[in-house]
Amino acid sequence: MKPLLVVEGLSKRYGRQSLFQNVSLELARGDVLVVTGANGSGKSTFLRCLVGLETQDRGTVTFDGDPRTFWGFSAIDQAVYANLTVAEHLEFTADCRGVEANVRFWLERIGLAAFADRPAGLLSTGMRARLKLALAAQAGPQILALDEPGAALDADGIALIDDLVREQAERGACILATNDPAERRYGNLELAIGT
Repeated sequence: MKPLLVVEGLSKRYGRQSLFQNVSLELARGDVLVVTGANGSGKSTFLRCLVGLETQDRGTVTFDGDPRTFWGFSAIDQAVYANLTVAEHLEFTADCRGVEANVRFWLERIGLAAFADRPAGLLSTGMRARLKLALAAQAGPQILALDEPGAALDADGIALIDDLVREQAERGACILATNDPAERRYGNLELAIGT
């Protein structure tokens, strides 16, 4: 079976500091890759290079598909538009990606139906984390990349991650960057960055 993602010789440095060197891997349908490493080791940068938000110094990232819908990405430091409501975020990102918004479904799914008209700038940190998960998963991507997904989430939010990762493994593949030992349970593959 053809892999969904092929990474060959991926390397990134900042000045004299090398974050990661010559990382090569393949992900197939059903794979969940857990990326581990200390704070500052380059986990987030690695994910950002994979999804095309940051350029690597060397190496290639190869996948077959439209990057707007192939990837879903959520990160702890990812910003939302403070003045857009929760529902407007779902509508806007769906329009940008050329997919169905399914606003009602996602509002119920992430537990924010009662906050559909609340501007994102007035959401709690945990509510913003739920919104970012919905925006990442909304297009039904082939690969869902989650950076510190459980940070700021309560027990119901963690259950949401459990469901999203399981569903993603059935549809495609998933990559999680985490420092949380409990989140390692999701993976059938593991990559330690900065060791």
